[in-house]
Amino acid sequence: MTLDDVQVYLPEVWSNHARCQPGKLAVVCGRGRQTWAEFNASLNRVANRLREAGIGRGDRVAVLMVNSVASLHAMFGIVKAGACVVPLSTLLTPAQVATLLKDSGAVGLFACPVTRALAEAALESCPRIRTDLSVLIAGPLGKDAVGETHGTRWQDFPDWIIGAPDTDPPVRYRMEDEFNIIYSSGTTGLPKGIVQTHRTRTHWAMFNAIEQGFNEQSRALTTTALYSNGTWLTMLPALFVGATCVVMPAFDPKEFLATVQRERITHTFMVPSQFLMVLAQPDFDAYDHATLQTLLCAGSPLRRDTKREVIQRFGNKLIEL
Repeated sequence: MTLDDVQVYLPEVWSNHARCQPGKLAVVCGRGRQTWAEFNASLNRVANRLREAGIGRGDRVAVLMVNSVASLHAMFGIVKAGACVVPLSTLLTPAQVATLLKDSGAVGLFACPVTRALAEAALESCPRIRTDLSVLIAGPLGKDAVGETHGTRWQDFPDWIIGAPDTDPPVRYRMEDEFNIIYSSGTTGLPKGIVQTHRTRTHWAMFNAIEQGFNEQSRALTTTALYSNGTWLTMLPALFVGATCVVMPAFDPKEFLATVQRERITHTFMVPSQFLMVLAQPDFDAYDHATLQTLLCAGSPLRRDTKREVIQRFGNKLIEL
């Protein structure tokens, strides 16, 4: 143990929230809504099934899914198992997905009906991916059957998960363990894998929670894809403090304003182009955004004129990275 390390692990924090505030709303995406008790139990089922398959420290499992509560189950269930999650962009070509699967060394893959064809095409050249760990998840909570999968390599999620305990897996995490690999093209156009440890992600969650003023009453809105590192600027602090994380299935500027009003959103993150689309809405003033406390902007510089308009219309709540 390093004496100056804070020995706090996010999977254990999530379990603690489930014990201390089981009935509080944890995550929302479209029709999917789960309390902390339900959310943690779902993560545990994924983690325990993975552990039964021999997955743990040193293993990497990829997730190729659109935004949903089920995506969160897959991503953080992998982490709870002690393995490393590799979220992949759904905008890539099959060849690009295959390249990243090989580069990451992933041994398993979670997909959804929307990404099934993309995943299947990529898997043709990825023999390392285990057939018993090619899992297809459907439904707002990952419970609905995906239909006939006989004759394919896919494990239908309801069949794959049946019988898995919903109790916390017996995993001892270490700060140097890999938490995730995020692939980012940056300005070069060539995806680079960024390996982040439990130490990195715990500090990320903690410091961003402090900087952005998160607490257990916060209600955070993520507007970008779950595979994007920017999304985690809002998502991880919310889950760290035991707040409610609302995930947009896909970004729409009018739906953004409606969601802020309906879900009483306090914190959100957008890239500059999203701010421009929201500000351009002709019925902007028809929506109530008084609950907003922090608007985070990152990804690229925000133009000065746009910044002035954001402050004018939303109030002085803007943080830029």
